[in-house]
This record gives sequence, C-alpha cells and structure tokens, in this order.
Amino acid sequence: MHSLLAARNLDKGFPRAGGEVAVLQGCDFRLAEGEAVAVMGASGAGKSTLLNILGGLDTPTAGQVLSNGAELAFDDHKAMAEWRSRGVGFIFQFHFLLPDFTALENLLLPVRTRGKVTDADRQRALDFLTTMELADRRDHLPGELSGGEQQRVAIARAFMNRPRIVLADEPFGNLDHEIGRRLGDMLFQLRATERTSLVIVTHDPQLAARADRTLVLQDKRLLPAEGSLR
Repeated sequence: MHSLLAARNLDKGFPRAGGEVAVLQGCDFRLAEGEAVAVMGASGAGKSTLLNILGGLDTPTAGQVLSNGAELAFDDHKAMAEWRSRGVGFIFQFHFLLPDFTALENLLLPVRTRGKVTDADRQRALDFLTTMELADRRDHLPGELSGGEQQRVAIARAFMNRPRIVLADEPFGNLDHEIGRRLGDMLFQLRATERTSLVIVTHDPQLAARADRTLVLQDKRLLPAEGSLR
C-alpha cells in the first residue's frame, strides 16, 4: 500500500539531569492516501511528540520521516516550512487564533502566508464558516466566540490550504463531551469532503473508533489496538 506519510525507526530523547530520557524508540508509522489513523496511549507516552515529528515541528533523534517516499530534510528549515505550508494542516488542543483578527481573517491566515488572498480564497473561507455553522460569526473576534466556536474556526483553518494531511492533537480535549462529539462530526465531515488523510491523537475511544485504524503508543513504539488492523 502506498504511504502518503511514513516514519521508520524513529527515536526521540530529551536531555535530563544525568542523561537522556527516551520517548520514542524504534517507532514505525505509515499513513495511506485518504486514511484516518487514531493514536492513543497513556498521558506522557509521547503521542504529541510523535505528531510533532510527523508534522515537521520537531526533529527526531534518529530515524526517518518520509512524505510520498521522499525523506524530509529536517535541517532545511525553509524547505520544511514550505512542506508544512502546502501539505499539512494542524489542529491543536488550544485553538491558537489571533485575538485581534476576526473569525474570517483567522481562516484566511494560512493563505496570506503564501501570498495574496483571492476572491476564491475568501469564498472558500466563507463556505467553511457556513459548514461549521459560523456564518453569522464571521466578523466576531475570538474573545467574542465560545470555546467550541473558536475550535471550529481552528478546525476549518487546518483545511484552508487544501492539505493532503491533517494532524490533530487532542483537538477536543478542552471541551465537554457533547460539544466534542459534535465537533468530531464536523471534523470527519470535512475530512471526507476534502479527501484529506488524518492522524488524530486522542484519549476518547469513541472518537478513535471513527478512524480507519487505531494505534497505541506503548513502550516507546506504536502497536495496533485490539481489533484494529495495522
């Protein structure tokens, strides 16, 4: 099966007094075109570290990350920034919206980093706001939106540049269960509509069950969850 994104024999350690603490060790991963993979595991197991490495936000101590079979050059910061900008969308537990920008302006930020905003870009952002049931909140600042509304903007923003991959790190961890469930519906609807591959780190087994496969980060490696094919 063709891997859109893959990791081979990843190691990651962090310096501590008296030596280094290993978080990942000999960790392998693959993501197929159009696939959704959930990653679960205990708190502190290294799930966010893994996601940050897969998205080029952190550097492995050893091992490779490959995009369409080509190894990512973590030491080429310009190339990595371009790869993230064009190919990867991120959703974090905290929305990271700019407080002085409206919902619409925050949605258009990924486009602005790549050049001029076109009428088509603006219409795409407006369409996303409608899909996320925020059409009437387009001119509101983040401080005027609820936590769930802010995260809806953040979810839509991750898809603005038509990424092939969206990486989501506990995207509903700060929200109550019912709001999280509703936003999960919206996330998977966008994933299907945009035909985007998805990696989602979560503690929620109901959310993980919506993915095509579930992996568990345990003992510094990824293992298939019970009942899930690797």
